[in-house]
Formats: sequence, structure tokens, C-alpha cells
Amino acid sequence: MIDNSALDSIKMLPAQIKQTLADIGKMDFPQMPTVKNIAIAGMGGSIYNYHVIRSLFKNELALPLIAVNEYGVPASVDKNTLFIASSYSGSTEEVVYNLKQAHERGAFCIAITAGGEIADYCKKNNLFVYQFDPINNPSGQPRMGQGYMIFGAVGLLSKMGLLPTNNSAEVSREIEALVPHISTSAKACAQEIGYGITIFVAAEHLSGNAHIMRNQTNETAKAYADYHLIPEMNHHLMEGLKNPKDKKLLFIFFESQLYFPRIQKRFVLTREVVEKNETSIVRYTCQGKTKLAQVLEVLMWGGYLTYYLSEKYGENPNAIPWVDYFKE
Repeated sequence: MIDNSALDSIKMLPAQIKQTLADIGKMDFPQMPTVKNIAIAGMGGSIYNYHVIRSLFKNELALPLIAVNEYGVPASVDKNTLFIASSYSGSTEEVVYNLKQAHERGAFCIAITAGGEIADYCKKNNLFVYQFDPINNPSGQPRMGQGYMIFGAVGLLSKMGLLPTNNSAEVSREIEALVPHISTSAKACAQEIGYGITIFVAAEHLSGNAHIMRNQTNETAKAYADYHLIPEMNHHLMEGLKNPKDKKLLFIFFESQLYFPRIQKRFVLTREVVEKNETSIVRYTCQGKTKLAQVLEVLMWGGYLTYYLSEKYGENPNAIPWVDYFKE
């Protein structure tokens, strides 16, 4: 029997978002003390929320945002910190360790999870936890449950007054209308990708998407990929395209009419330099009318692309044997 759960989960991103925002809208949130910074602890697909929030809401989020994706929280995490333990499974070793350490330091700790040790710890210590029921992620894979992890964090920060109240549910409906275009475009792109290395290029509000695309290509398609951001890459990478002569690269540019004008000009020049170095490119121009819509659009496009790549390579999109090897 063919397992279509990965593809089903990709299609259900809007449903995940709708479910998450409805859940959070009904929840009573405890009184939060005044905080001076925010830390999100997570690994792999469970910390996609940090990357999206940092790039999408950089002009709205007034507090410093810290990613904790190793053992041990930084010195800046203390009683003045909102600490978010983000673990889809609730059993991620590093996140459990960091949650306990942050709690001991007196940080205001909350969690986003489907259950596990983190949910148990929060309940035992009277910490707020958004424990979702992953009914719209039949694959069971965190990277395909982005709606829960990303919009769990966005929804909670909005409810706490740290992010503006947004129309994520309405925008997700807009993206549903684009699904035929997104799926067709991603499938065509997968056919263009040969047996080389894919480099994703983005900027500004789509920077977090580039990180996610790299990770999803690794896990879903079992393929190496990387990403670079404009304008930073213009200050070093351009000189690194010459050697070795037999390199096999494909650059995928995520383009947006909402980028700063100088950034849009840099995209044109960057494409020129890449092509002059005899390297292939693919362009994806976002159709969404707002930055949030474009982030959701590229999230879904990336899900489809990496799924179609897994088909092309003959790989199981769900299985992650080497990632699981470290959990044994």
C-alpha cells in the first residue's frame, strides 16, 4: 500500500494553521511579567518558528529574539526572559535540557508540543503549554507540521501582545487558492534539479523560508542543499563560483515585489553573476499580496518541491534513519 501521508500533510498546512489559531484563541493565558527578551529552544523542524518570526516580523517584534539549539541556554536567559520550549514530539533531548535550565533561572517558561516529557514537565510545574492534537499531520513528521509549530509561536506571541494580531487564518485561505499553481511549479522545478547541489537564495521576510527549504531537502529528499541570503552573499559567495570547474550547482531564487528596491536590484545582478559563472538558475516569483502570504506560499511550495524530489530520487519522504540514529 502506497503511503501518501507526507503529501497529505503538505496539503493540510492551511488546516493546521486554522486549527492552531482556533485552539489558541480559546485558551486562557497566565499573566506574564515584563520581559526584556525572548528565547525559542528547538531543533530541526521544531525551530522553524524562530526562523520565520525573526525574518517576517523584524519590524514588529521589539524584543531581542534568541535561538537556543544546543545544550545549555545563554547567559542572557534569566528572570527577564520569555522562554519558549518548542518540540513537536515533546521528547527532544536538547529542548528538555534547556527548558529545565531556563526554569531554574527563573525565566517565564511556556511550551509548544504534541505531548511527551515536555508536556509532563510543564504540567507538573504549572507552566503554560500549548499541547496540540496533530490531527492534520498524518505523516507525524515535525517538518510537515509547520502550521502547529510556527503558528503556535506566532499565535501565542500575538496573544501576549508581543506581535500584532494578524489575519493568518484568512491568508491561509488565500494560499489554498494558489495550491494548483504552487504544486505545478514545484513539480516542474523538481524535474530541473539534476544530481547536483541546490542552493536556495532569499532575502528579508523570506530568509526563514530559505533555512526551512535547506532542512526539508535534507530530510525529505535525502539530498544535500544549502542556502544564502542577499545582500550578505554578495560580499563573499560571488568569488566562490569559479572552482572547482566540474561543480554541479543549481541556484533557486525566491523573488518578491515586496523586497526593498535595492534588494530587488541585487537579485538581478546576482542572477547575472551566477549565470556568467556557468551555473544554472531557477526563479520562483511569489504571488502572495502580503509578506505573510508569501511566507506561507513558499512554505507550501517547499513542501511540494522536496516531496517531488523524494519521488525523483526514489526515497521515502517520511523516513529519517540517520536522524533517528542519534535518538537511540
